[in-house]
Amino acid sequence: MHKKLTWIVVSFWWVAAAGGAEPNRLAFTKASGDEEGLFRFETGVMRGRIRAMGQSKGIIELVHQESATEVAQGGQLPGLFSFYRIFSTDTRYGDAARDWPSTAKLLPDGALQIAWPPAAEHPLELTATYRFSAPDTLDLETTVRPQKDMPQLEVFVSSYFRPGFQALVYVKPNRFSSGAPEFVAADVNPLVEGTYLMFPRDREAVRRIFDRRWEFPPSPVQWSITRWLAAPMAMRWDPTSQVAAVLMAPPHDCFAVATPYNKTPPDGVAGHYSLYLSLFGRDVGAGQSDRAVCRLIVAKGLSSSQIVQRYEAYLASLKSSPTR
Repeated sequence: MHKKLTWIVVSFWWVAAAGGAEPNRLAFTKASGDEEGLFRFETGVMRGRIRAMGQSKGIIELVHQESATEVAQGGQLPGLFSFYRIFSTDTRYGDAARDWPSTAKLLPDGALQIAWPPAAEHPLELTATYRFSAPDTLDLETTVRPQKDMPQLEVFVSSYFRPGFQALVYVKPNRFSSGAPEFVAADVNPLVEGTYLMFPRDREAVRRIFDRRWEFPPSPVQWSITRWLAAPMAMRWDPTSQVAAVLMAPPHDCFAVATPYNKTPPDGVAGHYSLYLSLFGRDVGAGQSDRAVCRLIVAKGLSSSQIVQRYEAYLASLKSSPTR
């Protein structure tokens, strides 16, 4: 006789009704022999590694498994969902949060939590939780707790992609144009060459961007303001494999998206192949906690309409979440 096995999926854990259980595929793991601070994942759609202790560099390796496409840039640059600048009005805290000492731990549901304790240079407790919600979807929850008032706090999150991935941003039509929001390629032109492109949510976001926070050395940045965001959503797309890496966030939690322009061959700006999310953008008082979320989807052959549908589903899920 053949013994029938029934498989039940509970919160993305695969549990066998008879004969034991498989590991949670939507989980980070720590393999024996791995370098200290490295954690792995393999969801069936993507696999990779994240550097999460000491100097946390984000997801330093991410491969789309079906196409064998490397998505993260790796090498000398940090990876995906790496914490970069921390600002408040007219203030930058240190150089880069990814250089601050951090600790990491695995949570019972398979998520990975990284914590940066406050210090004199950056009086801010910062916590990041990376959690897979589907085989092609990684969610990032960022929690802040400053030790002093931080007006117009900004957490600037960076993602660096493999060379060849082209940037597109979801923008509104121009005022004197008809049409619907669309993904527009962030291509170079003579007016913006040598600068980075910033896509703000609204006019208040523009004021925040130019309050001197980006003027401090080292590495001050000159921004070119381009089009208004239709929603905080952008992607890097590989024309060869058709693999897209889509970043998205709710409008309340992200006031701007930034990127280098597309240029072939790349110059010193375009060669970063990056996307950036400006999170929070609101006052956070001393001792208060605040939270912002964003999402990364890595998939092949997604159409623009499918991406918008998934964004709408994401927003709907946040509204129904008891923590929002």
